[in-house]
Amino acid sequence: MPDFTQTDWYRFPLYYDTVYNGDTPTEADFLEAVLAHHGRGAVARGKPARILEPACGTGRLLIELARRGHRAVGFDLSPEMVAYGRHRAKAEPVAVRRRLRIVEDRMEAFRLRGPFDLSFCLLSTFKYLLTEEHAHAHLERVARVLVRGGLCVIGIHLTPYGRRSTDREVWHGAADGLRVRSEVITRPADRVTRLESLRNRLTVRRRGVRGVERLETNWPVRTYDAAEFEALLARSPALEPIACYDFSHDIDAPRALDDSQEDVVVVLRKR
Repeated sequence: MPDFTQTDWYRFPLYYDTVYNGDTPTEADFLEAVLAHHGRGAVARGKPARILEPACGTGRLLIELARRGHRAVGFDLSPEMVAYGRHRAKAEPVAVRRRLRIVEDRMEAFRLRGPFDLSFCLLSTFKYLLTEEHAHAHLERVARVLVRGGLCVIGIHLTPYGRRSTDREVWHGAADGLRVRSEVITRPADRVTRLESLRNRLTVRRRGVRGVERLETNWPVRTYDAAEFEALLARSPALEPIACYDFSHDIDAPRALDDSQEDVVVVLRKR
């Protein structure tokens, strides 16, 4: 078995971007469709929106949305991710850069004031809020910075508590002579603590460079089944659930918020 260096993969934004950047256009299309289908006022008619992304990572979606004319603001706890996103933004035209802002901040205590028409968190990073109090605090802060009728989109993986085996997902990405394989193992959840352990293993190959870089990260996330997630949302009555989708991000394929499928994307509207 090859040796993996223990690290934090969020310190390697280039590898992260290489794995996930291919999904960016589809996810941006979905967010614009959410605004068109569920938004109110001018943004529903195609006017550029003011958009917030908590836990924005490398800023790949913010940059794409700014290219499409939206004002895109995001924050992340990782200084490496924020620095990388800002560096990427420098390559954009001046008009795009003026619509972009990426800062360091925490999901449960962010200081940005808005107002925003849309907040989104698509890649299950909402589960990085490890306590009920922090998850609730995040929702309350989002509600405060949204305009009336504004939308909050949260994508999470629901947890099947009865599962006793590990779950394995693998992604591949390639760009500019770099090939990255990402394998994520999810271990069975602890129903009492509401935590599950994730392990990510990155295998990185560079054109013209001999050898392989192997990195491993382990971290906990908070668990939810459909009832637990609905109970959390009910604690923030200013945000009303209005629609649910899955990770195919197909606006024409709504689904129920239940445990029949693990991946859910919930759309909330500020009352």
